[in-house]
Amino acid sequence: MGTIPKAAHPGLYQAFDSTEAFEKLLLDNLQKLLLEYSEKEKGRAVSPQEVQALAPQPPDNLPRRAAFFGRTQEMETVLQALSPEERGWGVVIDGIGGIGKTALAVEAAYRCKEVGRFEAFIFVSAKLKRLETSGIKEQSPVAATLDEFVNETARVLGQIGIAKLTGEDKRRALLEALRSKRGLIIYDNLETLTKEEQEALADFLRFLPQGCKAILTSRRRGGEGALWLRLEQLTWETARQIIQHEAGREARLAETLRRAGEARWRELFNETGGSPLALIWTLGLMRAKALSFDRALEMLRHGANRESPLQEFIYQEARKELGTQEVTALNALSFFVPSASFEALMNVADLTRTALETVLERLNSLALVDILPGEERYSLHPLTRAYVRDELLADVATARATGLRFARYWVDFAKKYGGHSKNYATFNRLEAEWPNLQATSNWLWETANVKDGSVEDTEAAKLVNELAAAMNQFLWFGGRWDDCLQLGAWGCEATLTLKDWSNAGWRAFDVAWIYYCRDRLDNVTLWTDHCAAAWSRGGSKYEQAIVMRLRGLIAQQRQNYDEAKKHLQDALAIWRDLGNDENVAIVLDSLGALAHKREDYDAAEQYRREALELVRKMDDKEGQADYVGNLGLLALDRQLWAEARQWFEQALPLAREVGRIDLIADVQAGLARVWEKEGRPDLALPLAQEALAIYERLQHGDLAATRELVQRLTAAVQKSAA
Repeated sequence: MGTIPKAAHPGLYQAFDSTEAFEKLLLDNLQKLLLEYSEKEKGRAVSPQEVQALAPQPPDNLPRRAAFFGRTQEMETVLQALSPEERGWGVVIDGIGGIGKTALAVEAAYRCKEVGRFEAFIFVSAKLKRLETSGIKEQSPVAATLDEFVNETARVLGQIGIAKLTGEDKRRALLEALRSKRGLIIYDNLETLTKEEQEALADFLRFLPQGCKAILTSRRRGGEGALWLRLEQLTWETARQIIQHEAGREARLAETLRRAGEARWRELFNETGGSPLALIWTLGLMRAKALSFDRALEMLRHGANRESPLQEFIYQEARKELGTQEVTALNALSFFVPSASFEALMNVADLTRTALETVLERLNSLALVDILPGEERYSLHPLTRAYVRDELLADVATARATGLRFARYWVDFAKKYGGHSKNYATFNRLEAEWPNLQATSNWLWETANVKDGSVEDTEAAKLVNELAAAMNQFLWFGGRWDDCLQLGAWGCEATLTLKDWSNAGWRAFDVAWIYYCRDRLDNVTLWTDHCAAAWSRGGSKYEQAIVMRLRGLIAQQRQNYDEAKKHLQDALAIWRDLGNDENVAIVLDSLGALAHKREDYDAAEQYRREALELVRKMDDKEGQADYVGNLGLLALDRQLWAEARQWFEQALPLAREVGRIDLIADVQAGLARVWEKEGRPDLALPLAQEALAIYERLQHGDLAATRELVQRLTAAVQKSAA
């Protein structure tokens, strides 16, 4: 600073090493001077309030703090990223519009303020519009370019001169201004910046002085050198807290929600896809426009762009960045429930592997597609799916073409891993994709539009039948009996309109068989008649034998034993003539069941041993489990407890290997009865309870008897414990 001049009044001096340090010294000394002068002139001490008013205020332009709920784990992640121990410059929060990015950032800033982590708080937003109950409102952002973000940051810091600089000089000056402060910067809604500007901003933030951090929020992923957080939908518990909070603000809304009941609040949560914006906005509509709960739900489900600006507000910016291939991929992905594998999506979108990889990376960066952790699977937020269906997939021809590719993929998948019962080892593949397979069946049936004996879409109707045929054994084995009934009935109706009599008969048989297992005699008879009627117009000798066996089982249920035997023997003769050993074994076991019912135990054992010998030669594990278990039932009724237990213990691992859950329950119930007879209710009860749980799910014909068994065993166990 040069030599200090010597004079009568040399004055005081202090050193400083930057303009910011000089500014701080000047403000401190001016404050002291004003306080001393005030005390001397007025003859009184200055109040604490005046001291506070005169004291320089730290930069802080945070938005007003709002009520905040949930997001505990996400908040911990953000606060950790803002801690002094974290080496990065901060955190980037991304996600679809309205998912709560800004709210999380602002709340994190206030929590940092409470613990004194930062001295300065700068908030700069590029938000162009806001959503109100009356619609979308335009607003003028303080910053829409990188240069404007820097200028506004400098203004909040009180460094207005920085705005006059240009390029790198401006950014260096801002970084220099931040060195004297522990500052937290929040840059909000960065998707308005170009990709190049976002990258430049991230580069700028990498050089933030020590003690400073930043939070960026964007619908587009980006930001090297920072922690990245994809914000997902709210939990139900958090949504419930928000609903309760909003209800507490206005009596009329509270009454509307009370009448709806908390059980229905979850419907509202599901329709919003866990989006806090969608949830609060819908509650606001109910409050401002006196909408009923049902009307609000209807607008969420079907209003879309016709009545509601919600989708436009959330997706308008992202839509501008979507090319043809991005739209194609989103259209395809909207059919998958809840997610798609890469291979499945590639087939349905009809894109090459390389093209889809590029598209998915871009869609993920725009927060339009989520990549499931640890899996190569892709999903859409429920609101995004609704937007794609309402906006991007509005063209009927495009929707049908995409839907048919989706359906054909899953029909082929079902044929490959389902089909005949001997494919039980691959049924787990169908189980893993069951939501997509169910979505396929629903879409095909809706598209086929079978009414009054006519069909709107012949190809979809054919695929309904193909899917039903491929899925039948999987649905039966896995205990999805209601779905088996539904898909079988759809397949029967579709094929009847196509005059495909053979397949119509088989789908009717699928339905009849489930009703037989449920002991619903009237339904079995009705669907057996449908089956016979279809095959009378286009069936084979083999199919005639199927009807004969069904007629025999019905007659047995009605205790018309002679009629039952005739039908079964007629079916047996046909299958012996056709050389079909699998069905020969099936009808032999049915004859064994009939003899068992008539207490002709020797004949029953002969039939069932012959059936067992045939399936062992074919290495048919399902048949072995079934017929071995039936021999156990026979020994049980003969009061041969040890022999019965041996049969059941042999059958149980076979049934579990095959995975036919009704068969597992049959064997467990039989084994439980053996342990009951042998005086071990403690061993019997767990087996009976497991069987009962399965039978209840299936609504099985043996449900009532097994429930009584559990009651007896429970009483016996309690008695022995007493």
